[in-house]
Amino acid sequence: MNAAFFAPLKTSLLVLLAVSMVGCVTSRSVVDVSVPNLTGTTGQKVVITTIDERTFEAKPRSADIPSLKGGEINDSSVTGRAYARKRNGYGKALGDVVLPSGRTVSQLVGSAVANAYAQSGYQVVEEQNTDARQVTVHIKEFWTWFSPGFASVSVNNKANLIIESDGQAPMAIATEVNDGMQLVTDSDWAKVTGQGLQEVTAAVGQKLEMSRAQ
Repeated sequence: MNAAFFAPLKTSLLVLLAVSMVGCVTSRSVVDVSVPNLTGTTGQKVVITTIDERTFEAKPRSADIPSLKGGEINDSSVTGRAYARKRNGYGKALGDVVLPSGRTVSQLVGSAVANAYAQSGYQVVEEQNTDARQVTVHIKEFWTWFSPGFASVSVNNKANLIIESDGQAPMAIATEVNDGMQLVTDSDWAKVTGQGLQEVTAAVGQKLEMSRAQ
C-alpha cells in the first residue's frame, strides 16, 4: 500500500487523539491525593479540627483563585472536594480536578497538619477529652493551578492557613510550591498537590519548634 492510502488514516488518528486529549482537559477529573498518616503515642494530646473557608469565584481574575467549570461554586459537596483547575496553553480555564466522593480538602490539610504535630512530639487523637488540646485549622487558601509558558509549563500549589490552639497565639502558615514540566496529566495534579501538603507539614513543624523554643 502506498503513502496516499495511509495519509487519510493518519490524519483521522491524529484528529481522534486530539479530540480525546481535549475531552480530558475540558472535563472534570476525579483524582485522589495520598497523604501519609503519622501517629505519635506519647506527648501532649491534641484534637485537630479543620474548617474549609476558601472562596470560589465563577470567573476569577487569576488562575490561583478557586473556580469550577460547572458553576457549582456554592455547592459545598463539590467545592469541598475541589483542589485544581485545568487550563489550555493560553491560560483559558477548562475542566476542574476534584477528590473522589467522600474525600475532602479539609481531610488532606488536616492530615498534613496532624503529621507536623506528630513529628513535633504531640499525640494526635480523634476525640476531645479532658487532657487534649483543641487545634483548629482555618483553610483560607489551598489550590493547585496551571501556568502556561513558552518552552514548558508549571503546576503550582499554594496554601494559607490560620491555626488556633488553646493557650497559644494563632499561627499563620503560607506555602507555595512549583513544578515545571512539558505536559500536564491527571497524575501531575495529585503530585504537585501532595508536594504542597508536604510543604504545609514542614512549615507547621517549624512554627511548632519555634513556639517551643520561646
